[in-house]
Amino acid sequence: MNQDQLLRRTLELAEQSLLEGNLPFGCLLADKEGTILLEAVNTVVTGKDPIGHCEINLVHALKDQFTAEELSECFLYASTEPCPMCAAAVFWSGIGHIVFALSKDQYHEIAGTTNPAHIMDLKAQDLLQYGRRKVTVTGPLLEEEAKAFYQPLYVEW
Repeated sequence: MNQDQLLRRTLELAEQSLLEGNLPFGCLLADKEGTILLEAVNTVVTGKDPIGHCEINLVHALKDQFTAEELSECFLYASTEPCPMCAAAVFWSGIGHIVFALSKDQYHEIAGTTNPAHIMDLKAQDLLQYGRRKVTVTGPLLEEEAKAFYQPLYVEW
């Protein structure tokens, strides 16, 4: 699969997450050829877990499946830019690359996020620059498509 197809899959996962009663976020792990290795959705609501973000769930699922060398060549694709907690988890997991469809700022604007407990003004790229292991961050990509996906979800909220 190519990068756009992988990002579109994360939006499908975000929709699945929403249909399961959770927040609309999805991510996946792919190798450098674009083969999907793992997928994850948000479980904050159904798991009653405030850190049940899709990226955290994916990192937990990595356990004993890949070597550090394999992970360094893998890509985490996400429907939205990972929050600082999730970006740090990607760093510590050993995953080498992050690609996302929609920026955190655009997501919060669409969602009308006003609760300061839900906003940390720190971009994934800005956080990861402090790590001694290089993690590339690419995005937002497909931002207009991702906005078109997210906007109808929040019209009624």
